[in-house]
Amino acid sequence: MMFSVSAVPTILYGNSSTIFKEPQDDPSSYRTRSTSPPCEKIIEEAERTNRRNGHENFGFLSKEAGFSPLQTIKALPPSHAVWDRLAADLPRLVQTQTVRETVTNMPLLDASAEALPDIYLQRAATILGMTAHVFVRMEGSEPLTLKYDSHGDILPPSLESPWTVVCRRLGRPATALTYVDGVVCNFISTSLSRSGVTLENLELLVPTVGTKEEHRFVGIMIEINAKTIPILHHIIEAQRSILAKDSSSLKDAIRSLHALLKQVTEILNKLHASRAHNTHIDPVLWTLTVGNLGIPWVKGMVGAAGTAHPLFHMMDEFAGRFEYNTGIGQEAQIVRAAYPIHWRQFLEAMTEVSATEYIAASKDRELMDLWRTFISSYHGNDGLLGFHRRKVFGFLAVSFRIGRSTTINGLGRERRTEPWHEVDQELEKARLERRCLDLDDHTPDTEPSSNKVFVSQLIKHNSEETGYWFSAEGGVYDASAFMQRHPGGDTVIALCSGQDVTDSLTAVGHLTNSLIRNKLESYRIGTLEKPKFASSHAEELYMAAVDLGQKAAEMENVHRRNFQLLNGKLTMLDEPETLTPKKERHLIDSKKRLQDEHVPVLAMLLDALLDSIGKLDMEFDLSATRAQMAVLVTPGTGLGTVTRFLDYETALDGLKKDSSRLTEVKELVAMVLGTFEDPGFTYSEQSQLESIVDTLSRVASPLVVLAGK
Repeated sequence: MMFSVSAVPTILYGNSSTIFKEPQDDPSSYRTRSTSPPCEKIIEEAERTNRRNGHENFGFLSKEAGFSPLQTIKALPPSHAVWDRLAADLPRLVQTQTVRETVTNMPLLDASAEALPDIYLQRAATILGMTAHVFVRMEGSEPLTLKYDSHGDILPPSLESPWTVVCRRLGRPATALTYVDGVVCNFISTSLSRSGVTLENLELLVPTVGTKEEHRFVGIMIEINAKTIPILHHIIEAQRSILAKDSSSLKDAIRSLHALLKQVTEILNKLHASRAHNTHIDPVLWTLTVGNLGIPWVKGMVGAAGTAHPLFHMMDEFAGRFEYNTGIGQEAQIVRAAYPIHWRQFLEAMTEVSATEYIAASKDRELMDLWRTFISSYHGNDGLLGFHRRKVFGFLAVSFRIGRSTTINGLGRERRTEPWHEVDQELEKARLERRCLDLDDHTPDTEPSSNKVFVSQLIKHNSEETGYWFSAEGGVYDASAFMQRHPGGDTVIALCSGQDVTDSLTAVGHLTNSLIRNKLESYRIGTLEKPKFASSHAEELYMAAVDLGQKAAEMENVHRRNFQLLNGKLTMLDEPETLTPKKERHLIDSKKRLQDEHVPVLAMLLDALLDSIGKLDMEFDLSATRAQMAVLVTPGTGLGTVTRFLDYETALDGLKKDSSRLTEVKELVAMVLGTFEDPGFTYSEQSQLESIVDTLSRVASPLVVLAGK
């Protein structure tokens, strides 16, 4: 029969009050109601409940498997085999862009308790939830920020109706794809033990595209969940030690937890953007497939983001987190409220015994030092959360540049330029909310190079042919030799080349970490130089040209990622030099973004530069060029038609032509900058400025062509 949360048997310690009295100086003054660890009691009761029910729908929780399932259901009953066939066929449907057609024509199956036994609910939730997100995010052209009032506004009844019933039967507050569906139970493994599950010995039960990006990204999260099993056991031992007032055993538990968190950080490092790494994940292909998959489309719905991983919630409770005021903190609370009931009760049981209160009252210096070391390994700047933040920044810096507009739960929408910085700032606020601030001072041990580099040179070094340069805090660096060894991958360096990246390097802590800063200085080739200005208006004019030049380099870098898309694998079925419907859709989206967003920005910056020139006390006819720019920057003027690509060769030829036009824009602006930077240039010389105006008028032509006018 149908069940809900209210049908769950009452479990001890579900809503217990704090187990300790007010903190005292002597830990012997603590009094408890029981010497048996509350977390252990919850686990044992969960194991009994799940055995009695014959399923784990109230939440995976056991000593053997932790938060992972003890049993894996690989197939639905024959009456619902059409869903199994759909799941197996998802990569092909995504490749051919026929998901919507197939699902719309799928028969409407009964998901009631009479038709679908309880034991199959979790597999049904995974298949239906994953299919729903593929339906919306991997085939439709809806903006990522668009929100509907209900699933029925976009999903056909054959999908929306049974998905709603399944989620309701699982006791969920809303119909949604959860972290449990997409990650926690979405695998099979050859490991003989659940704690031995690794990326290398698992396969996804329901892959959406079947690529290495999907397998590695999801698989790493699954491996981290497997590592929570020994962490869970040591937390139980820590509770047992505190209840027994055994500081020696508590020290052993904390040492073990510290070592395990280091291992989790190493597992997270498998999520690597560097091509030299054996678990390389291409951030471009990741963005166009699994990166956007989890973004919800119903108003108020919270997506299955990383904040849902049970490890973070367990560690927050054990470490004594008490503030959830940041946006990510509030999101974590919403996610926790939707957790399976066994998980919620386990986390509640963790609050029964306070490690922080016991350690503070113990006055044991060794214990306190061990605790600080452990805490630092979790939410220190160089701990798990600090490392996670830098990983996220590297991937999103690429992802947002090539068209992503939001994270799974909405971060990035408030900042029009470089939205990945908004995400980074929110992650840092959430880290600091854990009450740990660990900043490193730096003292570069390399003398800065005295070579002078102008912006006209910088923006031209953003390719394999010219090398990859960038500037930061007045220094200029050549990262060409470091590209393949960069832990964050070569793509993010390629995207940032030819530009000043001070803000980005500051955000990820590279400029305040002595080891990284010293490494950076070893690639320094010079100092970014500015010409001498006779007036503030002259400087304004030059900086307007700098803005245009760096933006042109950035747009050129972004467009080059389309070659990565065209020649990469978006599904496991993709063949080399073949244009699939999914690739074509992304290329068309990219072309529209070039016309809708990139060209108007360049036109606006060019117009601003022309406006500054027009303020000089000289006679220039700028009307024709400015009129062209006005058409390109005016909203709602319409864009050229984006035609479909016939085949791989046609798509490749189109990309090459657009790339050459963007390069032409950048090279022309570099010529203008070079004129400004020439020591013999004067702003009062009519002929010199006429040369600049003539060059800028030539920029308009490729922009008009790129806009499809």
